[in-house]
Amino acid sequence: MASKYSEADKARVYVLLATNDGNVKRTSRDSGLPESTVRMWKRDFEINGPPALDEEIQAEVGDFVGEAVTVRWKALRVLDSKIADAKPSELIAVIGVLTDKIDRARGLAIGRVEHVHALPSPEEIRESLGAALQGVLEAAKQRQFEIVDAEIVEQSLKELPTGQPKE
Repeated sequence: MASKYSEADKARVYVLLATNDGNVKRTSRDSGLPESTVRMWKRDFEINGPPALDEEIQAEVGDFVGEAVTVRWKALRVLDSKIADAKPSELIAVIGVLTDKIDRARGLAIGRVEHVHALPSPEEIRESLGAALQGVLEAAKQRQFEIVDAEIVEQSLKELPTGQPKE
């Protein structure tokens, strides 16, 4: 039984997966193919590598980049003509997404920065607090030996400041 999809379809899905950072749902929507097909092909690409269709893949990359560049420039023109009326944030988002996808399709390195914040384990917290407590106790002991006898001078209540301005 012949497949209803061509090798060029696989090449197009491979390029779209690359430009969509592996997002199956978005690639399915962009390609018009069922998610199950895209997911199956993605697994196949991960196991066996990209389809052996260098010419088709390069053609798909070229087509995609050409179309994306055209759309990006149209969005820039619309942004320029409607800057006073339109929501620039929406058009800027389109421009940014297309630029990102164009760069990915061209094979340019895309850097991502992820910040991961993790709390220390309970053992690490106990160890840190124990060390801090030990330090406080040691400091208290040392301070106890540093205290020198002081001379106490008693003052009468009349001599103490009242907090009231002097007249």
